[in-house]
This record gives sequence, structure tokens and C-alpha cells, in this order.
Amino acid sequence: MPTGGDDELARLAREVPAVAELLDEHAAAGAVVPVVEIPSSTNRQRGPRTPLLVGLLLVAPLALKLGWPHLVTFADYLVNGDPTFRVGVGVSPVATPEGGRMRVAVPLPDPPDIDSYAFIDEVDSGEPVTFDPCRAIHYVIHDPYDLGDTGRDAITDAVTEVSAATGLAFVFDGYTDEKPSPSRTLRMHQYDRQWAPVLISWSDPEETPRLEGGIVGLGGPRESDRPTTRRSWVTGAIELDAPTLGRWINDPQRRGDAHGVIVHELGHVLGADHPQADDQLMSASNGPGTLQDGDRYAFAKLGSGPCLR
Repeated sequence: MPTGGDDELARLAREVPAVAELLDEHAAAGAVVPVVEIPSSTNRQRGPRTPLLVGLLLVAPLALKLGWPHLVTFADYLVNGDPTFRVGVGVSPVATPEGGRMRVAVPLPDPPDIDSYAFIDEVDSGEPVTFDPCRAIHYVIHDPYDLGDTGRDAITDAVTEVSAATGLAFVFDGYTDEKPSPSRTLRMHQYDRQWAPVLISWSDPEETPRLEGGIVGLGGPRESDRPTTRRSWVTGAIELDAPTLGRWINDPQRRGDAHGVIVHELGHVLGADHPQADDQLMSASNGPGTLQDGDRYAFAKLGSGPCLR
């Protein structure tokens, strides 16, 4: 089972007394604290409810300023779409931005040169195969190198940028003892949800032979095996070379390079392929290491697929 929420929960708990004091002040003034009921999901994870309760307490001050009707939407965003809230609890959204999406779609820019972007696969209409934007993309981290908060934050920063560029929601479900495998299945008993989460592994050439020869990252998506009206990606996997990238993320002059590698591999998981042009982040050489026009177009397209519920 994924683990790793305890440290984050402890951090959040240290902030609760101040919030509780504020709530007491409002209660003394006659304010009524509402009970927020969040509907269950068919994919809800088993486990403690405490992260959700702490999340609600932490947003209470803002909700008091904005008015209580904002509380449900903001609290729900914390557990559904913000990768900096590091304990995903798998609840269904109470309110959605538009048409059932988890987050507002990114406006599609004008198409750049066709050589500057590419997709791994397309449906019959010529549109790229995508994830369902009405469901959060859950991910777990395998960390045998014990990179800890440094490694987690490097991944979180990359996920945050990809989420902003695609309009897709991500949730970190915690750490896992699952090892990377080319025969990984779409469903696993250790994860209590419809599809196995995206597995992001800090690995090495011994565990992942394809990382040999100076390759520092690998990534790709997996397609649903259920008949639907449209083909879709439902999970994926990333392997990151921990000996190399572990050094880079601790070196201020190479941290940006590590960030670019992780964003590049997340792009593959979402369905972006290497374009012919070599001046894009998604180029085989990682290009300049930052998102370019072709990358932004491809990411926006990959985030604009239809809801499949």
C-alpha cells in the first residue's frame, strides 16, 4: 500500500492549533461552522480520514473571509487537484469548473510548426489519445534511494508545471514498495482504485537496464483495456536515474536540468512523443530543458480530451 502521508500530516497538524483558535473566536462571536458532506467515490481509498479533516481546517480561515459557500469547492480542490497537497484521499468533486472537468482547460494556442510536437498515438479522428480530464491522475513514488523530501519536491514541482500546462489534475497517493516492471498490469490489489496509479520510480541501470548508456529518464502511458467510445490513457510509469538526477537536484546549477527531465517524462506519460525538431523540451535530446511553443501546444491538446464517464 502507498505510504508516506504521516510526515505531511504531522506538518499540517502543527498548523491546526492556530486555525482552531480562529474558529473558536468566530464561534464565540456567534458564527456557525457548517458540516461539509463530500460524496463518496466508487474508487475511494480505504484508510484514515484525518488528512481530509486537516485540509478542511486549514482552509477554514480563507473560507471565513470569502464566505462559507467557498469552503466546499476550495477544500475539494486541495484533495483532488493540487499536487502540493501530498495526501490524496480519492474523493469525488463537489463542484467542477466546466463540463465535469477537474480543472479548467488550458486555452489551445495557435498550432506551431508541425515538426515541433508529436503524439504517441491518435484516435481515428486524428486527435491524440488522452487521459480523462474529469478524473484526477493519481501517482505514487518508489524511492529505494531514500531521496526523501528532496526527491518528492522535485517531482511535485514538475507535476505542478505539467498540471498548469495541461489543465489536468494530479494527486500524490504516497510512497510505494512497488518496483518498476515492463510487465506492470493496469490493476493491482495493493491500490484500492480502478486503475493502478502512475508509478514514478527513482531507479538505476541495475534495476532498469534501459537506463544504461547515459539515459536518465524513461516514461510512457498505458491504455485502457475496456471498450469505450474513445480510446484513452489510464495510467503509466516513469523511471528516473537516481544516481545522476539525485546529484542534479541537490546542485543549484543542475536542478533545472533535472526538472526538465522529469517534465519530459511526464509528457510521455500523458501521450506526448519526441517531435522532429530538436529545440523543444519533448525532443529526444530534451532540447533547452524548458517548455517551448510546440510543447505547450502538445500539452494543451493532451489536456483537452473529452470526459469519458
